[in-house]
Formats: sequence, structure tokens, C-alpha cells
Amino acid sequence: MSWPTEPLGAICEIVSGITKDSKKQGDDYREVPYLRVANVQRLQLNLSEVKTIPAKESTIASYRLEPGDILLNEGGDRDKLGRGWIWQGQISECIHQNHVFRARIRDGKAIPKWIAYYANTNEARAYFLESGKQTTNLASISKKNLSALPVPLPPVHVQEIIVAEIDTQLSRLDETVTTLLGIQAKLKQALASILKAAVEGRLVETEAELARVNGIQFKSGGQLLVEISSIAKRRNQGMNMEASGHDEQLEIDGLALPIPPEGWSWTTMNAIASTVRNGYSGKPTDQGPVKILRISSVRPLSVDHTDTRSLPGIISDYGKAIAQNGCLLITRYNGNPNLVGVMGHYRSQDPVVHPDKLIRVELTSEMIRPEWIEIAFNTGLTRSLLQKRVRTTAGQAGVSGQDVKSMPVPVPPTEEQIRIIQEAQRRFSVLDQVEATVTTSLARCGNLRQAILKRAFRGRGGS
Repeated sequence: MSWPTEPLGAICEIVSGITKDSKKQGDDYREVPYLRVANVQRLQLNLSEVKTIPAKESTIASYRLEPGDILLNEGGDRDKLGRGWIWQGQISECIHQNHVFRARIRDGKAIPKWIAYYANTNEARAYFLESGKQTTNLASISKKNLSALPVPLPPVHVQEIIVAEIDTQLSRLDETVTTLLGIQAKLKQALASILKAAVEGRLVETEAELARVNGIQFKSGGQLLVEISSIAKRRNQGMNMEASGHDEQLEIDGLALPIPPEGWSWTTMNAIASTVRNGYSGKPTDQGPVKILRISSVRPLSVDHTDTRSLPGIISDYGKAIAQNGCLLITRYNGNPNLVGVMGHYRSQDPVVHPDKLIRVELTSEMIRPEWIEIAFNTGLTRSLLQKRVRTTAGQAGVSGQDVKSMPVPVPPTEEQIRIIQEAQRRFSVLDQVEATVTTSLARCGNLRQAILKRAFRGRGGS
């Protein structure tokens, strides 16, 4: 025999919350904590950042949450629509905003977890999306449509048995997810350790060490820089510009640079780069034959050449802002300060335009490998010094091309650069394989979570 269904509004009293109004103030108002859409997650509440709002005593009484209340999001992006979990009284006198519905069970028809679990099934999510309203950026569902959600309703004792089994299965799944997230954290630590060893001359034997063992001479980083300076001067003959040479300065921003590994030398980006240039400042379109990278395409140690928008014309129209295979790209501006100044190596045979918020760097000589600069620029002293240069304006954090030019970078001998690159890439490959396995496993856990819920509510068509 199938389970009967009832609309959510017949099982629960559903109430929208308080509307934020900064003008509300006075002696009859007081600050109380309130939950927002960001606090109401799928099958959990995130209470790490709970804000307060001024409210009257009567309002607090109307919207005060009680243990067992079910919180369901009224709006947000499509994935947030209808998601939620149960309030257990974690914060005294907490209320909820108008974009979070409170569902309080009537007359003992159901238990809170039965409703909360069902609201997070794919079946309920499909109902929310179908019944909700979609604007350009946001989705929302009305109290009327939320109240009409058909909920399977077996006897309460059956709900209790099924919910207990769901709890058991999801608890085991959560333990697996915690383990996988721990592995991800260790992978990040391993990556940081590889980069640190690389820029400190500990990832492979140095040329100086090999030269002593084999009784041979080697070309040091300082000698490379002298040659590069000479190349730059020859290229710039007859041009109204000054060639960059080896920077002997041992102090940057008042900080004395540490002594580099034997055979290495410090220089600046300005001394080894033939180009440090911002990109195209025009507005991209949704159509057009020319591809322009998005700001999001550049992340530490990578450039996603498929993360693009479009421009009209032909690629040669954008000659001063074309990224080609082998160049380096740096984020000049980003809303996240941690992503400002990160560098990726552009590895694609297809030239592409880069936007004004990405800085393109081209190196003067092949004696310094772009793969090495990519490693050195994203870690260690170079990275920490550039982060100190980050400035925030109107919510956007940024650095300048001049900041990039002044950054110190360590330069090993060319052969040592190549061996470091090869060893680093070998280790990165191992980490990538493990990361891919973990990511796949986490996705499977997400699917399994829904499979558990689907099986739990299958009784609506059976026993």
C-alpha cells in the first residue's frame, strides 16, 4: 500500500522571516542574531558567521526559532532554492530573515527530520525549481508554492524507523567525506612543500653539487643574468629605452634578500622580461570569432585556455594584447586578494587575447624557463612580497605592472631549472592523480547521499 501525501502547508505552519531595514532603531529595538540564506545549507546549518539585526520585542517573539523548526531557503541561486535543515536551539533568541522560511510541524503529524530530509531530495528540489520564479540572477519560491509541496506521509512510527536508518547511513557517509576532505588538505600541503623545496634548491641536486662530484665547470645563475643583460642591450640598440640588466640589489622593500643556494642568483622580473604589459580594456561579447581570456582563467601554476569570451574582428586587431604559447599571465585585479598576482604559464598553440586585468610577461631569453618563473613567482619570498603590494579599491584588490617588475626572483643555472621543472612536474602529476580520485569519490558521495534519500522515500509507492 502506498503512502498518502499531504501538502507541506497542511503538516507545518510556514512563516517568512524579518525584513532587514537599517532605518529601524530606537529604544524599543534591540540587536538579536538572525539567520540568512548563507547560514541555511543543504542538510546542515552553517553558524560560523551569524549577523544581528535590530528588532522590537513583538517581532522577536513572532520570528524566534524553536528547537525542531525546519528552515528552508526562499531564494538565492537555483541550487539554494528550498534547501535547508533543522534548528536545534544553538543560539538563544535567534530569528530568521524573510528569505528563509520557518516550517513548524502541526499536531504531531510528522517528525522534523522526515520533513527536512524529504525537502532535500532530488524529487523535492525538482518541485522547487518547477514551482519557483527565476529572474536574471536569482531564483525564489513563494510561500504558497512551498506550502503546496506534496510530502509522503507514513505513520509517525514508520517515519522514526526510516529516519533512524537515514541517520546511520548518512553518518557513515559523512565520515567518508571527512576523510576525503582531509586527504585534499594534505595534497595542498604536499604541493606547498614541493614548491618550497623547489625555490630553496632542495628538490634536486644543484649544478654546483654535481660540478664538484664530477669535477666540471658550470654556468651559474649570475653568469646567465650577465648574458641576458647583454642580449637585451643588443636588442634595444637604436631604441629609445633602457635595457634591463642584472639587479645586484640585495634589499627589496627594506627586506634583505636571503643568500640564494650555491650557483643561484637573485634578479628582478624587470631584468629578465622583455614584456610586462596589461591587456585589452574593451568589453567582451557573447559572440565573435576572436577569443579573450576571462580573469578566472589564471590560477596559480595554470591557465585555462578554454575559459574565454568573445571579441569581434580578427586576432591581429589586438596585437598588443595577444597571449601566445610560452608567455606568462598574472592576475592584476581580482575580488579575492589571495588570487591577485598569481601566475600561470600559457600552454596552447592557439593565440588568444588577454584582458586588461591580466598582465602578460614575456621573458628575454630561453636561458630562463617560463616554467621555472611560474614556480618561483607563486611561492616563497616572491609571492609574499607581492602580496604586500596588493591594494584594494572599490572592493577590487590589485597590483600594478611596476609591482610585478620590481619583484625579486631566484635564478638557478639553466640545466638546474630544467631538472627542477621535470621533478616538480613528475610530483605534480602524482598529486593530480590522487586529487582526481578524491574528487571523483566526493562526487560519488554526493550521488550516494541522494540515493539513500531516494531509497528511504521509495515507500510512497510501496510498503
